[in-house]
Amino acid sequence: MSLMIADKNHQLAQPVRSTLSLAAIPLIKLVEWPQEIYQITEVAFSRQAALIEENTELKEQLLDAKLKAQQNVSLTAENERLRNMLNATQNSPLTTSVAFVSNINLSQKKQQIIIDQGTSQGLKIGQAVLSLEGVIGQVDVLSQQFAHVILATDTAHGLPVEILRNGLRTIAYGNGENMTLSEIPTSADIRVGDVVVTSGFGNRFPRGLRVAEITEVSISADRTFQSAIAVPYADLERLTEVFLVWPSKQNNTDEQE
Repeated sequence: MSLMIADKNHQLAQPVRSTLSLAAIPLIKLVEWPQEIYQITEVAFSRQAALIEENTELKEQLLDAKLKAQQNVSLTAENERLRNMLNATQNSPLTTSVAFVSNINLSQKKQQIIIDQGTSQGLKIGQAVLSLEGVIGQVDVLSQQFAHVILATDTAHGLPVEILRNGLRTIAYGNGENMTLSEIPTSADIRVGDVVVTSGFGNRFPRGLRVAEITEVSISADRTFQSAIAVPYADLERLTEVFLVWPSKQNNTDEQE
């Protein structure tokens, strides 16, 4: 008790306490170090998580912007096609309407498309179908709300045609990829680059519609006839809209008579 009173009055133990405090600092730091490391790590992970979240949000915004830009480009192109089709319809002597393609099948065995109109819109079997570039085919199968259109390149399709340059008439058969004009007399004048148009025979396709261009002419081994390959003007793999050809009033009058 006397020592405590003396220390209080004269601070006899102050040097000892100071020495002990200095000696304890490393121990205190050693005890506090794991907690400080934990706090620093926690802050780092928190910042990393915030950066990852921000990066994800920015990527989503960028993707959304790109998708909207692509949609705008697609809509602009579609509107341009529709304007061209509307102008063609207004300027054409044919009675036509526009239908939209919902499916395309271009296998070796079958070449066809499906359009979004059927008997409810008055379509008929055999009705001619065109694009801005040329003949596509004709209505082959009908239901109430849609129709199958057999393409001119289908192996089951034959189209009465003529060579625009000289009026030579023949039949263009689909070969699963393009069209073949077969068994043409060797004396006939047919050349690569000739334009093939509809002849009007059969009354399903009006005369003079563009069909294809001759890309190859060959003569049979026995030299009794020649044949030709023609590539359609219409891009059948990228059809999105088509024209349906309707009978003119004159044709309807003739049929009734």
